[in-house]
Amino acid sequence: MLHAYRLVYPDSPHAPEMLWEWEEPYIQMLIENARIFHRKVVQRYFLTWDDLAQENRRIWDTYYAPRPLYQLSETWRVWLDEYREIVRDVQDMLGEHSGCILTDRCRARQTIERG
Repeated sequence: MLHAYRLVYPDSPHAPEMLWEWEEPYIQMLIENARIFHRKVVQRYFLTWDDLAQENRRIWDTYYAPRPLYQLSETWRVWLDEYREIVRDVQDMLGEHSGCILTDRCRARQTIERG
């Protein structure tokens, strides 16, 4: 029989279920986290490793896999486009200043600007 532990957020009903931990030092980290942040640690028994893996897979597939790791905001996208433009300009100026042969990208850019 396997003993597994996980954090529970009683004051946050919309928090996703946490994965079950069964190894040290992760169990001690859960207990420390619960003590510091006034959360709870619950224990559950699993008959086999497969039962534990199946429950963690269910939690992962339900709460974690469908969510993107992060979502870019529109502000971030605008900033990223401007940043990329600045980088291209600096690379072009550096190429022109150092007397290097213009790359295909620079040629294409000049064609667009003239066109």
